[in-house]
Amino acid sequence: MEITGVRTVEQYLRAVDEIYALICPPGQPLKHELWFRGVKNTNYNLEPTIARGLGVQAEIVYLSKFRSLAYPYVGDVPYFPFSEDRDSYWGWLFMMQHYGVPTRLLDWSREALIGLLFAVDPDTTEEEAENDPAVWFLNPVELNKAFQFYDFLEPGYIPNATEPAFNTRFGPDAKTDNVKAAAAIGPLNNPRIIKQAGTFTVYPVTRRTVALNLLPDANKYLYKIVLEKEARVTINEQLRHYGLTQHDLFPEISRAAADIQREIRAEDAMVVPGASKKLTLSSRITPS
Repeated sequence: MEITGVRTVEQYLRAVDEIYALICPPGQPLKHELWFRGVKNTNYNLEPTIARGLGVQAEIVYLSKFRSLAYPYVGDVPYFPFSEDRDSYWGWLFMMQHYGVPTRLLDWSREALIGLLFAVDPDTTEEEAENDPAVWFLNPVELNKAFQFYDFLEPGYIPNATEPAFNTRFGPDAKTDNVKAAAAIGPLNNPRIIKQAGTFTVYPVTRRTVALNLLPDANKYLYKIVLEKEARVTINEQLRHYGLTQHDLFPEISRAAADIQREIRAEDAMVVPGASKKLTLSSRITPS
């Protein structure tokens, strides 16, 4: 299902309700949920970053190099995985994702407005700006019905990545011909995951990675809302009225400069004309 032509936050939320009503009709037990992923270009496929380069088989290379180079900074890393057991592997992998190293993880959020914030992010490339942004919706329960992680639980269970049953199919040493990703909960080992209500689809260790939206049964668990590209500014302004900005996606000190500049622009706009000489932005903040 795809809904197009969305221009406002109100229209977006109505579309969320429409899609949710499809997967969880009134009167049924609340066994369902939706995950959201905003993309700045509706043509982007749902594939992990590692698939756009060397492929999943290169994970061991990225992982070993990251662990080696990250050790000097462990005092500055939140929730560092000190142990070196199986769970540590997942801790390292999710930390790599956090710092932008290619992995076989794909980020989602449990919050619809977080997905929308990512979609209308003003920091876009020229190509992205020429295309409509979109928010993908995932029904993780329906996706995971392809995997029977436990005999005593109904199909559709969403495991934590560190559970043995999940490692059997998706761990680094798993032997499988499966190409479908599974929905999983990762370790809450950094502020971004917590703030973004982060969840993940984890792709198997195979030579061939298939984007989630290109699988033959994708219409059973994927939906999409396409936003009009001209509405990016309007939607961002509306979200700001509700107290939501890009800062909410990255609660880190590195965002301080952007927040300062935004506040100073707002202060400049409030100066009464002729009341005093207006300082320019460049005169207030001198880059290092």
